[in-house]
Amino acid sequence: MAQEVLTLDKALETVLKNNYSIQVSRNQSQIAANDASAGNAGMLPQLALNASGSFASNDTRQKFNTGVEVEKEGASSTNVSAGVGFTWTLFDGMRMFAAYNRLQELSGMSQVSLKIQIENTVADVINVYYSLVKQKQLIRATENALQLYEERAKIAEKKWEIGSGSKSDYLQAKVDKNEQQSSYLSLKNSLTQMKVSLNTLLARPADTEFTVTDSIPVTYKPAYEELKTTVVKQNNQLLFQQKNVSVNEYAIREMNSFRYPRLSFSSNYNFTQSENQVGIVLLNRNLGFNAGFTASWTLFNGFNINRQVKNSRIELMNSKLLLDQTKNVVESSLLIAFNNFKNAMELLVLEEESFKLAKENVDIALERFRLGNFTSIELKTAQKSFEDAQSRLVNARYAAKADETELMRLNGMLVK
Repeated sequence: MAQEVLTLDKALETVLKNNYSIQVSRNQSQIAANDASAGNAGMLPQLALNASGSFASNDTRQKFNTGVEVEKEGASSTNVSAGVGFTWTLFDGMRMFAAYNRLQELSGMSQVSLKIQIENTVADVINVYYSLVKQKQLIRATENALQLYEERAKIAEKKWEIGSGSKSDYLQAKVDKNEQQSSYLSLKNSLTQMKVSLNTLLARPADTEFTVTDSIPVTYKPAYEELKTTVVKQNNQLLFQQKNVSVNEYAIREMNSFRYPRLSFSSNYNFTQSENQVGIVLLNRNLGFNAGFTASWTLFNGFNINRQVKNSRIELMNSKLLLDQTKNVVESSLLIAFNNFKNAMELLVLEEESFKLAKENVDIALERFRLGNFTSIELKTAQKSFEDAQSRLVNARYAAKADETELMRLNGMLVK
């Protein structure tokens, strides 16, 4: 039965939907987005409904100063209350606004973190996918080499049979063919393992059968000076650290807000009722509204606010150091990746030319061997040169693609 042809676009679509790490990171980003609300920052009022009730039965004996005595067994009393309470912090030293901005930045950090997870996973999928394409091309190259070995063995056998060649040449041709067959089987086994790896990334059953496309396209060709400018604006690791700096700046504002007074408004609408079978007050019922303001100002708390502000400033300093460090690492990685990509593209051109020359050379060598103008050793040398040229070309294509992927990841181009 025909296998599914898994294109790279289909693989990326599947990994974005199914990959477990991406799903977890996406859920964490959603939690951070939910937390970035005005209510969580303390900007909105609170409204609460309260109710309570109690019942008691007691043996009661009372003696009043008027001389009246009351004695009753199982005297009951009930208390019922219900109300609506409303509170609203009107001023807290601007802490609520700093908290809201900090939560917004944390939400942004979580979204960037999700992008980093996605782009790393996408890069893994691209590399594994084109590893499969490379392996497929190596298998095809080995199949082509096997055909040459088969043809060489037939020619050597025919020469031996008619007496124009030695049995040793025929046996060596068979040995070389078997060696190539062994390499072919090893490549096939590696291909199966790579398929399992890709299925794992895609969160599919490990034994899902598929095949991949045949080509390894390399189309991204940026200029280094342009990259140096765009990476600063688009690299997700840098964007993450920049937001981390903003988070710590707002944290300092939150700590400083505790130096200011706090003003809140509260109001209640309550109903209370108590009934007693004995006592001075047999029924007491209240229904009404009350409102008021509460102001507080912490004048001294053991220098804890100063300590917290100092620690927040140190955290801000650390976040700026991490930003500078990340910028340094990204710039270094960019230079290395660009040089690798440039070298890989130059090498690819060279290997394409070498492959054409090796192919022409082995064809000539095989024909000369058939005519008796070439020894088996000379043919084997040409074959080995052709095999090496094929392998180098396939590996050069894959290396160029891997370097292209890394450049795009650094430049924030893998995930839009």
